[in-house]
Order: sequence, then C-alpha cells, then structure tokens
Amino acid sequence: MMNLQEMIKIFSKIKKLNTEYLTPEGKRTQSLSGTVIAELTHDDEIIFYEKLHWEKESSLLINSKNVYRWGFSENNNIQLEHLRFGKCYPVFLVEFSVNYGNTWKSNRPHFCKNDLYSADLTIASKNIILRWTVKGPAKNYLLNTIYS
Repeated sequence: MMNLQEMIKIFSKIKKLNTEYLTPEGKRTQSLSGTVIAELTHDDEIIFYEKLHWEKESSLLINSKNVYRWGFSENNNIQLEHLRFGKCYPVFLVEFSVNYGNTWKSNRPHFCKNDLYSADLTIASKNIILRWTVKGPAKNYLLNTIYS
C-alpha cells in the first residue's frame, strides 16, 4: 500500500485527463479530454484545475472547466471535493478508504438531487483512474476518468 507522500507525489504530477461516459453495458456515449494543472496547497491537499473538451456523438465540441480538491490523511483516506463555488465553499463528493492494494472505494455514495454517485479510485505509479457509477430516475451510466 502507498504511503501519504507517494500518493501526493503521483497526484501532483498529473497533467492530462481522458474520460468516457459508458452505458451499463459498456457502450461509449461521450468522451472528453483535457489538461490538468495540479496545485499543491498544503502538505495534504492538491487542487486540480481541469480544462475539458467534450466530444458528443454528434461531433459537437464543448469546452468547460472544473476545479476539484483532493485531500489526503495520515490514515490513507482520500477526500474529494468540487470547488464550483470557490475554495471557501467546497461541495463534498466522497471520501475513499483503501479497498485492496492501490484501490480505494468511496465510503458512502454522493447524493445529488435524485441521483446516486458511487466511486472507486485506483492509483498507479503514473496515473490515477477514477470510476463513477451514476444511478437515478433519469441516469444510469458509468464515468471512467484516467488522469496521467
């Protein structure tokens, strides 16, 4: 299992991302790619400034931005927050605990209105894979993001 400093080192080197939206059967419906600026703010926090380029089935391109804060604790838990309202008003998403090896699982799902977001995280030496399972009355998809 990785220690805190190893995890922070990997997260701080992230520069790119690739994401796919998949149906429950694994069919790709959308994809995006982008760049990441990783900012180490404290010894236990890294902020990802993401610039994204969405490509939909209709070949429509959409540009967007996201800001996420990753927090790391000595007990190897990892916390993920969305900073859509700024650093002082984070939206808590999930906290990950070690599941096995270099894989973490969200302790509890994130609820957004009627939708349920569960996640797992795999940290390798050169990339991070974040997998969301999204379910709700009008949603049922998988979201896989590879940070490298």
